[in-house]
Amino acid sequence: MMKIKDMLFVAIAVILLFITIGGCDHEEATLTEQTILSEEGVFVRQADSQSVEIEIDSEPRTFILGTGVSVTGIADGAEVSFTYVEEERPVLLSIEVKGAVREDEGIYTGQIDSHSVEIEIDGQFMALELAENLEVDEIDDGSRVAFSYRESDTGPVLFSITVLEEPVDSENGEPDGEDTVELVGEGILSGQIDAHSVEIEIVRPFILGEGVDVTGIEDGSLVAFTFTESGQRAVLDSIEAVEQPVEGEVMHGTLIGQIDSQSVEVRYFRAFALDQGISIEEIADGSEVVFTYVEGSQQPVLTSISQR
Repeated sequence: MMKIKDMLFVAIAVILLFITIGGCDHEEATLTEQTILSEEGVFVRQADSQSVEIEIDSEPRTFILGTGVSVTGIADGAEVSFTYVEEERPVLLSIEVKGAVREDEGIYTGQIDSHSVEIEIDGQFMALELAENLEVDEIDDGSRVAFSYRESDTGPVLFSITVLEEPVDSENGEPDGEDTVELVGEGILSGQIDAHSVEIEIVRPFILGEGVDVTGIEDGSLVAFTFTESGQRAVLDSIEAVEQPVEGEVMHGTLIGQIDSQSVEVRYFRAFALDQGISIEEIADGSEVVFTYVEGSQQPVLTSISQR
């Protein structure tokens, strides 16, 4: 027969078991209530060492940084995806920049407008939106730069940019942003015109100059145009559709189409004088080429050319 002392021990054990089970249920309920939420937004700034501000649907919201969460390397204005839990002040559990950040080098051709710039990479021109608070006022057109960017729904966004090399004056090899700038281009070698000049077929983007409008000009139209070299950019001073080539100091080409509201792409042929020591003997007609040149008094002068 079980002694009274043993019965009391069993009773106490049962009571403790119920208390333990009840406690676990309470903890599970608490965890269930703290649902982990996922969201996307724009990283506004780090408010202090313990909190950050993220804009969600145009509404800024402050989050406490959870244990081990870091925002180092996330630029203001970056699109982010993150997880958090709702508390008296929401707690950030994880955060990462949307899309991979890429790094590259190229020639800084200048600002398109107050919110975007253009960089030439291996003969291709890329327009990039400036991340919030990123300044480019001190960068000279024609500078070689290293930069990082990320693809977004509206196009690439520039997060950082560093000058590697100042623009070079081709006459003396010294940096000089105001003298003649050596320009970079690419195209298809049409052939040698004579012993001192060649013709290259070029497809190039042009910034629309003030008052220049391409509305009404169909893609594929023959156009007569004039333009000005501005650093590494070409700015259209005028453009009009024509039935046949016209006389005067204009160039002719084919309008490929409008890139965006501020630029178009044109295919045209251009003659270049060969600088001293420049030869194209090893390059076959029809080859894709990358070249550098400077604007001369009568025609551009080819300072280097190589087959791609």
